[in-house]
Amino acid sequence: MMMEKKIGVVFMVMMALVLLATTSGASRINDISCLEATPLLLPCVPFLQATDNQKPTDACCSAASSIVQRATSTQNRRDLCQCFKQAASGIGINPNHLKQLPELCKITISFPLDPNVDCNT
Repeated sequence: MMMEKKIGVVFMVMMALVLLATTSGASRINDISCLEATPLLLPCVPFLQATDNQKPTDACCSAASSIVQRATSTQNRRDLCQCFKQAASGIGINPNHLKQLPELCKITISFPLDPNVDCNT
């Protein structure tokens, strides 16, 4: 039952993101779109939803690193920020784990991972 619920939530988020991708697509050929980035982060969902001291998996960190490397323009990073904020609100994430992700995965980003971040700054 729990697995079916997670699959259902992921499916609903993905459908919403398909709609978002048409309005917030990548602005350059090498940039990554919301539609491309979101499924890459699926390995991070267990860590982001956990309430214990769990660590992100190697697959999660690899995906996060890949997205950071591919989001090369300021506008693309803003679009992805909005995309992930909306997706996060739909799956119930642990904000503390979200904030810890860059440090635990040893990636550098120019903005804090916070559900309340202003994506336009």
